[in-house]
Amino acid sequence: MNLTKKTIIVAASFLLALSSASGFTADAAAAPQKASKAQPASSKERLEQQKKEALAIHSKAKKPGELTVMYDGTDNTLSFSFYSITSTDYDDYLKLVSKYRAPALQQPEWLPEGYAFQSGDIVPPYYDSYSEPYQDLLKELKAEAKGKKYYAKKVKWSEAGGAALLFSKDSDVIRISAKKVYPFITEITRVPGKGEKFERLSIEGVNALYATNSNALYSTKLTWEDTEKGLEYEISTYKTSPLTKEALVSIAESIISSKSQNP
Repeated sequence: MNLTKKTIIVAASFLLALSSASGFTADAAAAPQKASKAQPASSKERLEQQKKEALAIHSKAKKPGELTVMYDGTDNTLSFSFYSITSTDYDDYLKLVSKYRAPALQQPEWLPEGYAFQSGDIVPPYYDSYSEPYQDLLKELKAEAKGKKYYAKKVKWSEAGGAALLFSKDSDVIRISAKKVYPFITEITRVPGKGEKFERLSIEGVNALYATNSNALYSTKLTWEDTEKGLEYEISTYKTSPLTKEALVSIAESIISSKSQNP
């Protein structure tokens, strides 16, 4: 499976229902034209109201662990909004991993000197747009929308979609994450964004992708998959991080080696 993500964009169009009117006098002959012209504005207002109501649910401030999903019928896509469950105590984080059946992500055996545990996150389940669960959820929300172009709801969950660990030294941060991956409905290829650069690597016999210079907060990323366990791992740092590619590879080597020794 390629280490890729791509947003589905499906063209959508609106069918605007036009109404007409009739009268008993010659002066009313122009009424149907006025009604037809006014109708699109009314449809636009209803659409804006639907969007406003959906966003009120989707954008509402969340408590740790809360997840909402929003359906956008104008392009037939979903968006996910959530608040991770975070602990600054490592032992407590491990308990949360067990409680929410998150990927068993632990502190790597090797880290650059001076970097210490900062926090651990349990991430609610969310899906890549080309995955089977995404498509299933898309159909579900589209049906629940009952013709509305915008619809959002709070989603209950019991099994986490991923876990993440943050290690810091002064103002620099290393983020290590593991998330569950699901079968894709089609083969996709990840391409670099504007200004981003890709380098293919092999780490302990595992194919990996080293990406740099993106516009994301964590602009440097080293990503690989554990296909047997259905997990994608990622080590990421800030663009200003002093850590080299070799340092990230060494962290990855310690994670991959520990996984092979403890299947």
